[in-house]
Amino acid sequence: MAKCRSVPATLMGARRRALPLIAIALIGASPLGAQEVRRGASPLDLPRPGYERRPIRLGPAQMRIDVEIASIYDTNVYSTSQDEIDDIAVVARPRVQIDWQSTNSELHGEAYADTKRYLDQGRESATSFGAAVSGGIAPARNHALSTELRFDRAVENRADPEARASILLPPRKIDILTSEFGYAVNGTRIGLNLTGAVQKFDFLDSAEDDRDFTMLRGSARATWRPAAPISFFVEGYVNRRNFRTAFDISGINRDATTYGVLAGVSREVSARLRGRIGAGLFRFDPDDGVLDGYTGFALSGDLTWAPRARTAVTAQLFRGDVATARAGATGRTDTRLAVTVSQEAYHNVLLYGRAGWTQSRYRGPGADTLNSWSLAAEGEYLVDRRFSLFAGATYARRSAHDPLDEYSRAQFQVGLRARF
Repeated sequence: MAKCRSVPATLMGARRRALPLIAIALIGASPLGAQEVRRGASPLDLPRPGYERRPIRLGPAQMRIDVEIASIYDTNVYSTSQDEIDDIAVVARPRVQIDWQSTNSELHGEAYADTKRYLDQGRESATSFGAAVSGGIAPARNHALSTELRFDRAVENRADPEARASILLPPRKIDILTSEFGYAVNGTRIGLNLTGAVQKFDFLDSAEDDRDFTMLRGSARATWRPAAPISFFVEGYVNRRNFRTAFDISGINRDATTYGVLAGVSREVSARLRGRIGAGLFRFDPDDGVLDGYTGFALSGDLTWAPRARTAVTAQLFRGDVATARAGATGRTDTRLAVTVSQEAYHNVLLYGRAGWTQSRYRGPGADTLNSWSLAAEGEYLVDRRFSLFAGATYARRSAHDPLDEYSRAQFQVGLRARF
């Protein structure tokens, strides 16, 4: 799950997470402990004697508290194409998670906040926060039900191509309410997964009322396993977007339905290779008669290769229709590719790297194609089981036909993490 992108784009995809993992865990032959690391996990999550985390026991449940404090130097706070302004920000990121599990069910709750305070550009200071509860149950052998309810107060990224707010105004804040439900049944050779979700986006600034919308989405995936560990699947999905206002600032009705089908292959969790990838077609069907329908190539997948126990390389792919309210655009298609590398360099030294590319292709009179590249790297030194020091850097650059849509931005951060 995406996690419609724009502010919808960057936020929705990111929110599709817990349900498939819960279903996989419950369908398995044996229960998975709340703090156990599943086979094929990231090297950053593997057990390391002497640095094991010790969660807080609350009866049958376990609670984990994480706090991250960092200082960030930002070379282009507003992601502008010229007259770049740099600044230093101090950030604090607390998170609390609670897990409970029985033989055939589990429950997870979490709450988080992300507070950022700039030293000079005070109007960019903002706090995002959220909370979620998710759970799953296996009512019968090979059957699993899962659900999630979450709320997020997000802050729009200045680099988002849909962003309208002037740099003289604070970044837009968005309330996002998500409810998801999943059902899975797995036989010896045949499996079926059904998912449904409702997601509501509410921009708090009244000037953005035309970007508020509710999305309903559903999917059905049939899986055939002729021989372990390879399986093949066919998945159909539908997304329905209903915007709050009848027309946006361009006088267009943005309500639309997107249908799609994917077919592909997946590999069950293994020590070396796991994940799935599918390709197919999607159809964008707008309600407004002035907008043309569009049929495009769809792609979705993630693959993780672990050449060694302490190394993992993950590739993520996506291509599909994305919500847009950009003036002059009749539609938007995003293509994304990202590769991440996780490495345990030493017993208490962890490394992480990421390279990504996103192409946002707009359709209509205001058509433009935005190409964004990003690089990120981080190193973390575990002082003991509770504290660690980290340093990282990110670089992002975007090219476009319109020079005003271009920017480059680098960030450097150092900080402390605490785990309880």
